Amino acid sequence: MAQTGSTSCSAETLLADTSDLTRYVPKSKLRRVDHYSRMALLAAGRAIENTGQGEAAKGEVGLIVATGYGALNSTFSFLDSYIEKGDRLAAPTFFSGSVHNAAAAYISICYGITGPCLTVSQFDLSFVSALITAGSWLETGKARAVLVGTVDEWSEVTGYCMESCSVDGSCGTFGEGAAFFWVTRDGASNPKFGFFEQFSMGRDPGAWNMDQGPVFFSPSSTHTCRDSDYKKTLSNRTGTFIRTKGISPTDMGADALVAFAQSRKKGEKICCIKQGQDGMFGQVVVAATGALG
Repeated sequence: MAQTGSTSCSAETLLADTSDLTRYVPKSKLRRVDHYSRMALLAAGRAIENTGQGEAAKGEVGLIVATGYGALNSTFSFLDSYIEKGDRLAAPTFFSGSVHNAAAAYISICYGITGPCLTVSQFDLSFVSALITAGSWLETGKARAVLVGTVDEWSEVTGYCMESCSVDGSCGTFGEGAAFFWVTRDGASNPKFGFFEQFSMGRDPGAWNMDQGPVFFSPSSTHTCRDSDYKKTLSNRTGTFIRTKGISPTDMGADALVAFAQSRKKGEKICCIKQGQDGMFGQVVVAATGALG
């Protein structure tokens, strides 16, 4: 598993640094690749490197990329070119980068992954949905391993919307980044970092057992100004981290990475919860190797 590095460009924005990408992909192949896909390529490259799998059996590896908004900057740039120059002269490079599955295509091509490939877009619950799909692929033998990742990017439009949704600045700040995981079936290998013990979606998170360890809670990226009753309940619970900065539809992937690091250090299970739309919540429980009861 791996994520892109992040740097803070201001008090309100967290941007990812992809300067290390040339370690994994030749510079000549990156000339037309936008920032959104570069983040995904870097995180995927680090995840593959961490597995030690090398070039082995890439045809048996599936790929699922989860995103909430897709390549926002390429999308807005294409729309600008369309408005300014009309449909005949709209920029084709921006169009090709604007489609949601562009990052998955670049990862498949650059790293030689020829197994099943899918892009999932379910806004705040995209990461959980991707894990559920990956689990079904592994269970049915569609793939022997699945590279599952999340990616979302900051844009001036989303930054403006996030900062403008509350006069008193009580809303969270929008962030960007990518996080990828090499997922196999239980017992298929000796995991370097740990297990996804459970992942699910539902309307009643109170029914989930969260007494085993700390809880990471990330509010909805589209409802950050509305504190849910569940968030208020969690705020009174010890061992709860509630994210207020770097919020994005797929920030749960980054939370899972942090949870793996913490579970390895403390030998405990950690529950990550993401508030979605329409009363839905997503849950991911991670545990370090040897920490399962």
